[in-house]
Amino acid sequence: MNYFATSFFLISISSSGVFACDIPYSEFEEAIPHIDIVNCPNDIAISEDSGFCRLVLNGKDAFVYGFKFTEDEACLSQVHKAPLSKYLLK
Repeated sequence: MNYFATSFFLISISSSGVFACDIPYSEFEEAIPHIDIVNCPNDIAISEDSGFCRLVLNGKDAFVYGFKFTEDEACLSQVHKAPLSKYLLK
């Protein structure tokens, strides 16, 4: 996984004060290897009706990217870092 690409997405979303579609899902899907997850984690607070989440693995860390539906297409709204162990089978 390209660490630069992950950093770029994290910086882009955190620097946006007003919600604008800085990163549409179509660009994310092409650029970042990810895993589709059925439901967003509770701490992301995106319901199935309002959006979806994707999981990105990077070393010992996992990043959950939350996308919200807009009129045009889904847009990145938040990113949460989590320990990789949270998403591994035990």
